[in-house]
Amino acid sequence: HKRIGELGVSYMGGVYNKFREDGLTFDKRRRVDVWAVDFNTVLPFSGAWINTEVALVMVDVPATYSQQFGRRQAGGFIDVVQPLVRKRILGIDGSTINAAFRVEYVDWNIATFNETGTPIHDDFVSISPGLSWRPGTQTVVRVNYRYNWETDLFGNRPSRTGGFLVGVSSYF
Repeated sequence: HKRIGELGVSYMGGVYNKFREDGLTFDKRRRVDVWAVDFNTVLPFSGAWINTEVALVMVDVPATYSQQFGRRQAGGFIDVVQPLVRKRILGIDGSTINAAFRVEYVDWNIATFNETGTPIHDDFVSISPGLSWRPGTQTVVRVNYRYNWETDLFGNRPSRTGGFLVGVSSYF
């Protein structure tokens, strides 16, 4: 619906391991399956773009592997990009300066420990405010500050890291 936004549902899956060679089978076929739902829209009152996606991953991990290898994983993000200025910049007509904000979350292992029944953590959270310049519709130069919280398997206090990222993308 053009007034509400665009919704997408996708699936990808298949066998990921080498299970046979020279006619000799040495493991069963192990699958990975990924389901995703994404949504994007433009807010009519501000012109802000909102883009979001969530995904669920199921992996057939051998029973002989340790519990740290996640059989179920999930994550998602939301991006909000607000145009601030639209004018001629550096001699380029139609340039846009945007403010951007992104939040991400990934749980690399949705499970509990066999021995204790307590949750396996292995989580990642990130926020990224930034500014971007679009000299045209197909090119963007973006500067972000990214701050991450990463929790280990046991749920200890998250490690925190931050830093600046500069990126250039062009589609042709």
